Amino acid sequence: MFSLKRKGDYRLQLTRTLTTPGRYTIELYLFTPHESSLSTRALSEQQFFFSCLQHRFRLLDLQDKGRSSRFDGSFALLSPHYEVMYGSSLFQYRASVDRLRQQIESGGLSAESVNRALRLSHNFAQRLRKSSPGQSRQQRYFELADMYFSWHTEQFMLECMTRKGFAGLDQEHRDAIQEFLQQEYQYRREREYMVSLNDTPTRVWNRIGLYHRLLEYPLLLRSKVVELGGGTRKVVKAVTTMWIMMLFTYILFNARDASEQLSLTLLLGIALIYALRDLLREDMINGITSWLRRGKPRWKVRLLRPYTNKMLALQRVWLDYRKLPELHQQVVERSGKWANSEEQQIVCYRSVVNLDKSVLKHDQFQERLSLDCEELCRMIQPTTNKLFAWTDKSDPSSPIQAHTIEKQHEYNLLLVFTEPGQTASSAQRWKLRLGSNGIVQCKSKKAYWPDPDEAQAKTRFQRLRDHLRWR
Repeated sequence: MFSLKRKGDYRLQLTRTLTTPGRYTIELYLFTPHESSLSTRALSEQQFFFSCLQHRFRLLDLQDKGRSSRFDGSFALLSPHYEVMYGSSLFQYRASVDRLRQQIESGGLSAESVNRALRLSHNFAQRLRKSSPGQSRQQRYFELADMYFSWHTEQFMLECMTRKGFAGLDQEHRDAIQEFLQQEYQYRREREYMVSLNDTPTRVWNRIGLYHRLLEYPLLLRSKVVELGGGTRKVVKAVTTMWIMMLFTYILFNARDASEQLSLTLLLGIALIYALRDLLREDMINGITSWLRRGKPRWKVRLLRPYTNKMLALQRVWLDYRKLPELHQQVVERSGKWANSEEQQIVCYRSVVNLDKSVLKHDQFQERLSLDCEELCRMIQPTTNKLFAWTDKSDPSSPIQAHTIEKQHEYNLLLVFTEPGQTASSAQRWKLRLGSNGIVQCKSKKAYWPDPDEAQAKTRFQRLRDHLRWR
């Protein structure tokens, strides 16, 4: 299953962990509303892929390694083993804190959540600060991770102190948070970390963002994107040019046989043929190329290991805009609850990656699919409409209040995915409400997807038909 997390005002991030060798697939369907102006002219498929979608893979340290190996100094010679082990642990700690923050936002601050936050922070601090890297590069990585952890934990604790429920906690828990913050502050002074953190809030925030990217660098797989279909386009371009020139030559020779004099009509005919060629050539080449490559991947992504650039996996990617009748029959049947118009534009993204057993022998992978909705929000025209109502609806004599109306678009995000060993796909759905200033609401909804037992009961012919439907 995927977990969804909001990242800022415009971004959504979907993550899952890949632990088993085999074939992993993702099919993402973004159902746009009727009032949306999304089209290939407003935002091309290629622009959507490079500006709105980000599909990355990150190394994770194996969870079942022996504890003795974690504190064995021999791994210092196996760089970037140190960076992978402690970097993945750092980001797993941050993910745990983010989940705890969501629980606090939904259920309120409690003594149990405070105890859990303190326990997570103490345990990770002890584990991180017990390591003693010997190489200079690892020492620098340790300092960045230590500083980032201390600052991030302090921000979370300070955020807890500003919440309404903090005053209702008993004195013991409030003193525990204050004591932890004092210890971290003193630790940063002793380690001389305050030099990087004593600045304006904006510069500190940007500097911490830079540290985040530096810490994540040894973990992220490098993506080398290769666009497919270049050879097909060249062949189509050559063939169309050949037929156009053959037609032009044929007309020219017939006109010369009919009249040996160069007339104005012949000159206008030649100019018209050239004008039509320049006007229709690109559209004709694009249309024929798209028809020939329908159902084939548009991009090939080589996933390379950091530092060594060794290829770990090959990813194939599809992306196009489609109408509802062009989708999988299963998607059409299950989306009737929220997609009823055949003219509705749907963004279809598909990814297939195969992981060998040798690749997962030493590491696990975290798959991250990020959706940036900023371009979609720009298509929403802000309005200046106002709704006037009484402050007390039951009392017409109460003061009148003006409510500014914000124009919003409602999207449906359907994610269909499979994992190795699964004969049937699973699905998750979210309803997105976008405004001109970002994501207003993101709510999980029922996908109305068949259970694995129901999907397995389908005949082979039905499964083949659904597979060919994509093509």
